[in-house]
Amino acid sequence: MRSLMTTAAFVLLGVPAARATQETPSNPPAPAPAPAGQDATKRSKALEELLRQLQSQPDARHVAKPGAKGDAKSPAEGADATPSAERRIVRMTRMSDLVQIVHQGAQRDLAYWDKSVELVPGDEVRQGAKAVTIFEYADGANFRFDGPAQIRLTSDGLANPRLLEVAQLARFALFTLGKGEIDTVVTLPGGNELAGRDALVSVHDFDQRAVELRNTGPEPVVLRNPYLGATLLTLAPGQRVTLPVLPEPSAFVPHLTHDATTGDVARGTLIVEAQPEIGLRLVGDSVELRGDGPVTAIARACGARLVLRPGEQLTLARVPLGDARRKESEH
Repeated sequence: MRSLMTTAAFVLLGVPAARATQETPSNPPAPAPAPAGQDATKRSKALEELLRQLQSQPDARHVAKPGAKGDAKSPAEGADATPSAERRIVRMTRMSDLVQIVHQGAQRDLAYWDKSVELVPGDEVRQGAKAVTIFEYADGANFRFDGPAQIRLTSDGLANPRLLEVAQLARFALFTLGKGEIDTVVTLPGGNELAGRDALVSVHDFDQRAVELRNTGPEPVVLRNPYLGATLLTLAPGQRVTLPVLPEPSAFVPHLTHDATTGDVARGTLIVEAQPEIGLRLVGDSVELRGDGPVTAIARACGARLVLRPGEQLTLARVPLGDARRKESEH
């Protein structure tokens, strides 16, 4: 999905634009020495390429069907489990209540004796206001979630890249990304994505309208926001960034095939993306939308979802930056 949001669009939505600022801790941890021949810049570029591949193949991020072959051990396989099978397991430890597990559509609240649970791809964890959970992998990677959260496991412990989807985060999360050759890609609320390895990244929620990510290293990580289009952010150790979180229905529209752009960066840009059934035409500084198809279709502009029935027409005008908007009585 190709989209480019401008400062004007972020002001309209009331969400701060993505910004990266250098933060110098009072006692910064000494970065671990890089292995011989390893270059942080090259690694960062490799992670950027990984995110580009995931963006071009969105199906790779879908939740895997639970119960697929190889996802979980059958009772007969328990005694003969191989080390590889053990490393596929993702263990979730409940530190406090309330925590609920959803497996193959069945919901189960964990009782006080359910301290740890083995998760398979497709499982979902839902936790309440006082809950704390820790997800642990065989290679030492672990993810901690404090407070209300909804997490979906979308790959096993040996997948590369390792995938995890955080559908809701209302307080705090801490990601200890694994070392070695396994990349981790975490989908965060609002369609934001985090990719990296060998790094400690904290995520703080701001009223479920934005998330702040802080990287304490030792390696850089790469971030993607759906409103920055193809632009990727590299978050170096010691840096932090705030990304907007825009939930449905305005944030995501499937099957957008074409777009129209008017304006420029200096004055403000208006970008309209549409499904095949909607025709787009530039009219001066405006974009005209027409319902040309046989069925109702959807377009997106400035984070808003627009629905047009067959035969309907809509014109969107760009408001230049710095110009006062007219009052309703002046229209």
